[in-house]
Amino acid sequence: MLNRAHAFALTGLDATPVEIEVYANGGTDPHRACFTIVGLPDKALQEAKARIRSAAIVAGVNTASSIILVNLAPAEVRKEGAGFDLPIALAVLAGHGTLEGQLVDEVAAVGELAFDGRLRPVPGILSIAEAAVRVGRPVLLCPAECAAEAALVPGCRPVGCTSLQHAVRILNGEARPSDLRPAGAPRDADVPDLVDVRGQPSARRALEICAAGGHNLLMIGPPGVGKTMLAKRLPGILPPLDDAQALLATRIHSAAGVLPPGSGLLRVPPFRAPHHSATTAALVGGGTRIRPGEVTLATGGVLFLDELPEFRRDALEALRVPIEDGTVRISRASGSVVLPSRFALIAAMNPCPCGGGGPDGCTCTRERVIAYQRKASGPLLDRIDVGVRLERPAPEVLRVDQPESTQTVRARVCEARERQAARGCINGEIPVGELDALAPLAEACLTLVDQAVRRLGLSPRGMHRIQRVARTIADLADSDAIHTDHVAEAIAVRLGALA
Repeated sequence: MLNRAHAFALTGLDATPVEIEVYANGGTDPHRACFTIVGLPDKALQEAKARIRSAAIVAGVNTASSIILVNLAPAEVRKEGAGFDLPIALAVLAGHGTLEGQLVDEVAAVGELAFDGRLRPVPGILSIAEAAVRVGRPVLLCPAECAAEAALVPGCRPVGCTSLQHAVRILNGEARPSDLRPAGAPRDADVPDLVDVRGQPSARRALEICAAGGHNLLMIGPPGVGKTMLAKRLPGILPPLDDAQALLATRIHSAAGVLPPGSGLLRVPPFRAPHHSATTAALVGGGTRIRPGEVTLATGGVLFLDELPEFRRDALEALRVPIEDGTVRISRASGSVVLPSRFALIAAMNPCPCGGGGPDGCTCTRERVIAYQRKASGPLLDRIDVGVRLERPAPEVLRVDQPESTQTVRARVCEARERQAARGCINGEIPVGELDALAPLAEACLTLVDQAVRRLGLSPRGMHRIQRVARTIADLADSDAIHTDHVAEAIAVRLGALA
């Protein structure tokens, strides 16, 4: 008997509808029994045969003597993962008369089966729920742990199931879906407070500028002066993600399989801090099964690269296009996937290989220092707007310093963002070719910018970024016009980015 079920193949962040055709008969000759899956299934999907047979036995249907043929259409799209277990199992059970095939055909389903029939969560539920609504199948049978996530999609009606038996009883009208239990952690509980960072006023100021304008930041200083502490506190002074940003960030983390079940929308800007041994694929995405990289997982938030010169050169150079364009294109023989990568880059490095941490200061030769600093290439540094050099503060400074709290700084950042939004800018972004949005610049400001370009040897990109930072500083000062002190500060923090 032929039955149909509906599932989705996840590629990058997008889900493609897959129609599952299942022929299953209740045969009695075990010598003729077979279970065949066609339509470009991967290894995990081929192994679904064992999981489905075992789960079906627990559900009261012995398929050991059955002929089961499964076709996944469209045939040219590769199907990966264990999320096809549930829809295939439902169609197989419909072929054995356990439930009506029409009931299975009217819904979408996703979920991994255990041998005892339990349903395990799978990644990408948010993308799958969006695709289900888009193709006109808003009812989505899914593991109970994933139902709250699917419910975030407008129009989706998730049906949480704990097992294959539970799903069958729900379709037959004999049981109710599991209750939804959406959750979301409070914002201030997730991020440390900026008040903890003492003795680094210039670094705190640089962090505020980066938060207000979406700028990239490079911190240079010896070990233990607070570079990592500062980076971890940047998400706290960023404005909370709006609905569209939160949905995108949640969708990305769901597709990557790193979203905790029942966590709800991600309202706190994400913070990603990969180890310096990360590969290019880990940073920008890729792999045999294309997965989002760190630049995509950091979308809407912060990508922190600690010990910048220790990263592989090819991995760092791969960041140049994502930083500039806000997207990353991953190309394979089978096609290309475009993923978002709009983040604030925060990088930290020591001034030299030894870190300058010895009792006599730096013990490195000049050649070693130059070689170390050149590991961060000029084209990459040219894309960093703000730089700051941190020194070890004196003990008395640490005792008397009274930094502002995260809440206070965030209020100023949010006000600056509101000024930018009123001008039509998003996160401080002013497209190249529209620099008149910065006008009118006074003659003295133009003179300062021209002198900086000539003396520092800046590229047109560098000049544009100085003006962007100056505009952000003016926004923080609640000023409609850009004054010379704003430009001077922008040039000063640009100097710190030239390691």
